[in-house]
Amino acid sequence: MNYLDLFSGIGGFALGLEKAGININWTGHSEVDKHCCKIYHRHFPESECLGDIKTINPIRLPELDLITFGFPCQDLSMAGKRGGLHANRSGLFFEAMRIVKATLPKVFIFENVVGLLTSKEGKDFKIVLEEIADIGLYECEWQVVNTRWFLPQNRERIYFIGHLRGASRPKVFPIGEGNQQPNGSTEDISSAIDANYYKGKSRGFGGQGRQMIQIGHIGCNSKGQRVYDPEGIACSIDSQGGEQGAKTGLYYLSNSKGKTHQQDFVHKENGVLRTLPYGHHGNAQHYTKTLINGRIRRLTPIECERLQGSPDNFTEGISDTQRYKMLGNAVSVPVIEEIMRRLYG
Repeated sequence: MNYLDLFSGIGGFALGLEKAGININWTGHSEVDKHCCKIYHRHFPESECLGDIKTINPIRLPELDLITFGFPCQDLSMAGKRGGLHANRSGLFFEAMRIVKATLPKVFIFENVVGLLTSKEGKDFKIVLEEIADIGLYECEWQVVNTRWFLPQNRERIYFIGHLRGASRPKVFPIGEGNQQPNGSTEDISSAIDANYYKGKSRGFGGQGRQMIQIGHIGCNSKGQRVYDPEGIACSIDSQGGEQGAKTGLYYLSNSKGKTHQQDFVHKENGVLRTLPYGHHGNAQHYTKTLINGRIRRLTPIECERLQGSPDNFTEGISDTQRYKMLGNAVSVPVIEEIMRRLYG
């Protein structure tokens, strides 16, 4: 097939295609982040670099079978200011649709945060549907898929597929928890939801806990200061977070050696473990200081690669800061692989 990868990042869509065994005739990609381009070129050197999506001339493209894109989500995310679909970054959706309208690929697929469904009280998603309906040639399906059905990361994203009328149209959705059966084994399928589901204690796909298990926080209970039990799944990897663990969450390591820092102290309040806030010196009226034999740390870049389904050291060769950012922006490879298998398998 001829394949165009817009907002290509580090190549999560391309890697999913590769893992699904799809043969590519021509491939091109569009990305402006120089760090992402370095990683993409390393793993997909045959892909033609098209630069900024705004400068792409569709007339110069070959006949396309597939276009994929994960347009910027910052203006749609619940964590942002929610400027909406017409804001500068998320508004690049219309650039992607400009190319779809001009080339009419047999299939286009995009991924974005679930905030797209609720942005501007749902009006932005209505605009998305109207933009595609105006072409008049595509049948569409979409679903919110959670990465935790494939990997131990809680990451809900909407996946949207447009099928050109007149071409073959295998049904992709719904994809559900427990759909995957590696090598025909039932041992890796998630068990049924039970009474302990909300506690995060039940074991699910791949033997991993099915829920995040927060045991406390450092200072305030903002995303970057929450501490999780590694027995549960990881929180969604975020590329736009600030200091401490905002990009990956913080994880508690029991029985680890090393110098104890203030954030390694916890107190018990109403029977719930919470970490002792910075600057607090043990006010007996509010806290009972207890030293836990362990440390708190954020995930390493390799762990983030694994949580996104990328090979170890896929993003090596650049700073950890950039690795966290690009992995936070990436798609989860096993989700893309499953979609591609259903489309072309």
